Amino acid sequence: MNENLLIERERDFIEVSGPESRSFLQGQLSQDIENLTEHSGAWSFLLDPSGLVTAWLRVICVEENGFILDMDPGFAEEVKDQLSRFLIRTKCSIEISKLNMYTFLGERNQAPKELEGLRSIVLDWPPLEAFDYFTSTDLTVPELQSPAIWEQIRISAGMPAMGHEITNKTIPAATGLVERSVSFDKGCYTGQELVARVDSRVAGPPKHLVLLKGSGNPLSPGTVFSHKGKEILEVTSVSEGKDEFFALGYRHRSAETITEIDQNGSFVQVIST
Repeated sequence: MNENLLIERERDFIEVSGPESRSFLQGQLSQDIENLTEHSGAWSFLLDPSGLVTAWLRVICVEENGFILDMDPGFAEEVKDQLSRFLIRTKCSIEISKLNMYTFLGERNQAPKELEGLRSIVLDWPPLEAFDYFTSTDLTVPELQSPAIWEQIRISAGMPAMGHEITNKTIPAATGLVERSVSFDKGCYTGQELVARVDSRVAGPPKHLVLLKGSGNPLSPGTVFSHKGKEILEVTSVSEGKDEFFALGYRHRSAETITEIDQNGSFVQVIST
């Protein structure tokens, strides 16, 4: 899938710093960050008290008591507001940061020289081999790809996005991100009860995010597929393609055995859950 592409990404950033920043985030995020070392990161949910998703984000340790939270654009204010409500007598500051992100797809040693010396981290999303670079300045790099290219790549790689696959009505278990974004061994955090309760159910969540490969008539977000008069799948994101396309959508629990759907000139296959 990698083509040695450098892509400008649209992301929001929050800097969390101070002597109690690590312990504060440990009590707010679903992921265990206690042992994160400098230049390492982890995916995590920030949940509201009821257990619904406020944001799916990545927490990056930049120093012992300094962290960057990076997330899809448009969610920094909401994340900051929620974190600030729990910031009571805590030696920790929370500030929205103006950073730029550039993602290089390919082997690190083939990255453009303009990226040398910038803060970076492995994207950590198979099947992509990619690296994210952060800087406070705008880069001028030949053949820099627009954010629209990333939208196509992340859909075909099965990566969900806030505002598309994940909203403030989403429960973590439905996203397929619990294994990489939740620790069941850490102490308490905001919204933990719902995560634990759903995880203990044999049936799982009512719906689950799936990756689709399709052909025929193009789809659009919001397209609903039915089977025997019952709605079983709703599309959330679609990538463009000449002969085929990829899409993400939520399949109902009752349709787990249905892996191919042909409707109104569109044919889709579930290729990953």
